[in-house]
Amino acid sequence: MTNKGPSFISFVRAGEEGAKAKRACGILGTATDWRMEADLKKQLKFPQEITVTNQRPDIVLWSAASKQVVMVELTVPWEERIEESFERKREKYQALTDTCTEKGWKAWCFPVEVGCRGFPAQSLWRTFSRLGVTGQVRKRAISVVARETESASLWLWRKREEKWIGGHRAVD
Repeated sequence: MTNKGPSFISFVRAGEEGAKAKRACGILGTATDWRMEADLKKQLKFPQEITVTNQRPDIVLWSAASKQVVMVELTVPWEERIEESFERKREKYQALTDTCTEKGWKAWCFPVEVGCRGFPAQSLWRTFSRLGVTGQVRKRAISVVARETESASLWLWRKREEKWIGGHRAVD
């Protein structure tokens, strides 16, 4: 067991109320039954309990109990095209967001951009905040995202001369 220093007890006088316990903030703090699907290694199928669509945001989080759905769409553009990319993805998923709302779901779509050289756009910072991920946790998560994006972009740059067929490297 490590000792992290002294701990203090806050005493409350008779008849007074103690400090309120911190409540979870952000969208994720509004429900306890969140589920998540991500478009990794297989094509994501949007949850049919929400709506039927061919669109596939990169990440879908949903709470059936509170009828809330969060869609996250990641784009890795040139840094100079971050704003344009944000608007394009926002427009692309607006109809899906509207459909979810019409079906009784509270819906959010968060387009997020990380520049191909690892620059995290404001949209990523805002999305984490809106979800309730703040402080040092948010800062560390964004640092990891930026580092991984830069690493993946570098890998793609180094492979740019190789021939690719159907998502796989062609073997001569």
